[in-house]
Amino acid sequence: MNIKKFVITMIVFCIYGCSSTQKPAPAIKSKIIELESLYREAQREFNKQNYKESLTLFIEYIEKNKNKVTPKSKNRFFWAIDQVSRIYLRVYKDTEQTIAFLESISKTTELSDAEEDDINEWLAVAKNWKKLGRMPKNIKNPEELFSLGEKYFERGMEKIKYPADDAGNADFYIAATYLTPYVYNYDNGKRLGKALFMLGNIRFRSWNDYEYWTENFYLKEVIRRYPNSKLAKRAYKILEDGIHAGYSGSSGDNTPPSQLRMLKKFKKLAHLKK
Repeated sequence: MNIKKFVITMIVFCIYGCSSTQKPAPAIKSKIIELESLYREAQREFNKQNYKESLTLFIEYIEKNKNKVTPKSKNRFFWAIDQVSRIYLRVYKDTEQTIAFLESISKTTELSDAEEDDINEWLAVAKNWKKLGRMPKNIKNPEELFSLGEKYFERGMEKIKYPADDAGNADFYIAATYLTPYVYNYDNGKRLGKALFMLGNIRFRSWNDYEYWTENFYLKEVIRRYPNSKLAKRAYKILEDGIHAGYSGSSGDNTPPSQLRMLKKFKKLAHLKK
């Protein structure tokens, strides 16, 4: 009798135990579906240029995902961060809010080295635009703004004799004071691609800029915006050279796997087959 009771008790225990361990599964699945739906809705609103609604949805998605990012959701999570940064910077021209948002992400989210590079890239450009984004008082015409930037960029390029030569740095800095407000204020300008490319090239040549090679927003933006173009291919070549140069020394090329993966992704985009 005791054995029979014991067996019955164990059967009941197993049934209850199994059912209790399986109960959270539907809830977890529902949560995943909810997050995916939220992400898709945010992206749809962005594509429709409903930026206010898209911003709200992306921020909600990020907050619900923060510190719960899985390998599967990581790409979407960081794409959401990119989209929020784009809306703040490119749509609202709000450098202060961009910096505050990204610094909050850095403090509250566990990041890998590659992910920190992504955040630092956006932070670097936000701080750069905050410093140099205002239009010069004596210039109102975007063509004049671009032409002056191009003039000083070419003057700087004529002075350098080898990749690490800093002879053109003064001219590059002046070029950036014209090119930065151009890309900041004329997001759809017809010379935008060339302006982004020149700024990326300038950043590549700023050898005194700590870990500049991991934060080249401009070259990556050329590739993102103009995939499979001659300009994108040129931008990729400079990006690749800069990354490898930054991680090379007497012990050889020590480019980490995360950066190699990043280069592979942008190479594919720069040479995108239609």
